[in-house]
Amino acid sequence: MVIASIVIYKHSYSDLKQTLDSLLAVSSINKIVLVDNDHSDWASTYHHPKITYLKSDGNFGFGYGHNYAIKRFAAQSDYFLICNPDIVFESSEFEKLLNFIQTREEALFLPKIVYENGENQYGARLLPSPFNLFARRFSPKYAEQLDEDYLLKNFDLSKPIFAPYLHGCFMLFRSKALLELGGFDERFFMYMEDVDLSRRCAEKFGNIYYPLAQVIHLHEQGSYKNKTLLKAHLKSAWQYFCKWGWLYDAQRSSLNGKCLKQRNG
Repeated sequence: MVIASIVIYKHSYSDLKQTLDSLLAVSSINKIVLVDNDHSDWASTYHHPKITYLKSDGNFGFGYGHNYAIKRFAAQSDYFLICNPDIVFESSEFEKLLNFIQTREEALFLPKIVYENGENQYGARLLPSPFNLFARRFSPKYAEQLDEDYLLKNFDLSKPIFAPYLHGCFMLFRSKALLELGGFDERFFMYMEDVDLSRRCAEKFGNIYYPLAQVIHLHEQGSYKNKTLLKAHLKSAWQYFCKWGWLYDAQRSSLNGKCLKQRNG
C-alpha cells in the first residue's frame, strides 16, 4: 500500500491537476493526502475516494506540512511518497520504481527527474558543502566546475546507485523507516529539509537512485528569481550548516566518499 502526500499553499486546482491525475492513475497508490498550509476553498470541498484533505495549523513550512500527513497516515502504509504539486508521470513509470523497491533493502528511492523537454535535473547528488550552494547562486562559472561532482554528472547514471542526497520533489520511503527517522526536521521552513532527511536516511537505512523510471518536474527554481524565496533559501542553508558543520563535517565526507567510490567500480 502506498500513501502520497502533497503540501499546498495558495495552489489552484489547475496547478495540481496534472499531478493529481498522475497519482490517481496508479492503482498501487491507495490514498493521496492534501495538506493545506493556507485556506484553499477548492481543496477543502474537492471529493474523490482516494483523496483526503487536511488543514494544517498554518504555513509553518514544507516539512511541517508533510509531517502532518506522515504522523497521521504513514503507519497505515508500506510506502510513503513525498510529492511536489508540480510532478507529472506515467503510471507505468511508478510501477517500475515500485517493482524495483521489492528487490532492495534500502529505505529511500528516487526515480530520474527530468524537465518537460526531457533534460536531466540530476536529482541524485552528493551532500553539499557551503561552496556548492553559494557558488550556484553567486558564481555560476565556479559552480559549473563543482557541479561535475556535486550533481554526479561524471557518473554512469544508467543504472541504480547509492546517493546521499535525493531531491525532495518525489521521495518514496519505506513508511516504517520514515517514521523511525521522525520525518522532516521542522526547523527548516523551506529548502534544505530534503537534504537533511536524505542524509539521515542514507546513514541509517540507505538511499537508492533508480534512473530506469522517470518523472517530470515542472521546476522553476523560484529562489533564483524571487528575493523572498532567495532569503528563505539562504536562511535554511545557514541552519543546515550550523546543524551539520561548515568546513568540518565527517559524515558528509563519509557518505560522499561512499557515493564517489561507485564511479570507479
